[in-house]
Amino acid sequence: LAILVTLLLVMLGGAWVPSFIFPAWLQTVSLAVPTRWAIDGLDAMTWRGLPFEAALAPVGVMLGFALVFTVIAVARFRWEE
Repeated sequence: LAILVTLLLVMLGGAWVPSFIFPAWLQTVSLAVPTRWAIDGLDAMTWRGLPFEAALAPVGVMLGFALVFTVIAVARFRWEE
């Protein structure tokens, strides 16, 4: 199951196929996937040659995802022994 989820996240993130090739509805759905933002930031800094400021929005969104996932993990952790 983990391999399937990983492969789907990589595909939706645009690592296999660039996300601008996706249909409009799938581009919108892929904005809810953390890998999409990681690939956007990586692309901005490498082959697009954009300045550092272009990666700040993807970094901010990924920090937001990290915060949400941390809150979920802490809430689900069993605190009693």
